[in-house]
Amino acid sequence: MQQSKTQIGFLGLIEKYVRKFVTIYYFIRSIAIKFDIFEEDFKILKKIYKNKKINVIDIGASDGISANFFIKNLNVKNIYCFEPHILFIEKLKKLKRKFQNLKIYEYGISTSNQNIEVYIPKFFFWGTPLYLYTYTFYNLEELKKQIKLDFANYKKIFIEKTILKLKKFRVINSNIHLIKIDVNGYEFEIVKCLKKQIVKNLPLMVIENNKNIHKIEKYLKIYGYKSYYNNNGKLIKYKNQKILDIFFIAKK
Repeated sequence: MQQSKTQIGFLGLIEKYVRKFVTIYYFIRSIAIKFDIFEEDFKILKKIYKNKKINVIDIGASDGISANFFIKNLNVKNIYCFEPHILFIEKLKKLKRKFQNLKIYEYGISTSNQNIEVYIPKFFFWGTPLYLYTYTFYNLEELKKQIKLDFANYKKIFIEKTILKLKKFRVINSNIHLIKIDVNGYEFEIVKCLKKQIVKNLPLMVIENNKNIHKIEKYLKIYGYKSYYNNNGKLIKYKNQKILDIFFIAKK
């Protein structure tokens, strides 16, 4: 497990400070989407796709921060967003008003229809509970460790259990070029339930680094995928480096 980070250089230093204090992080996060401040790693996608028209699956679409980046920086035809949190769904609907080809699925995905327990951190601001939905974890102990890593005032953060709705993934008929997965520890399960879509399209996949990344590597290797990371605008073979995102690319 490593400290959460999305930026490098000067922005990286600012982010490191912001993440130390949960109240600052909460309000800065809401501003980031408006100014198109997203993970530095993703900028390489502009080089990869250039002006090619693409379809995207965004799993763990959150408040639309990644979808917003795709819309502004790539030539996107459709974005299929999977997000179970009601608050984030409402924000995605607002984004859909600007980009009609945003398809919203109001649930998470799995190999079967089910309800699953997850854990969400919260803190109090002037007596009002504020939830860090981007820190929704499936594993309680992993969430505790991540909070302690990221926030200096972690003792002011509390954890609440809730239920999320998951549905069996159905293959999307459109040709999918890019899949982004960010689900705080559930990535391997997501990859497995995407098997038919992966075999059908062999899309580029961007997956947040996690404890099961080597299982994912082994699983995707069967379908001809190799793993890379973005190093200053160049894709370098991934070999256990401590980085945020892994780019899985298949030979077609």
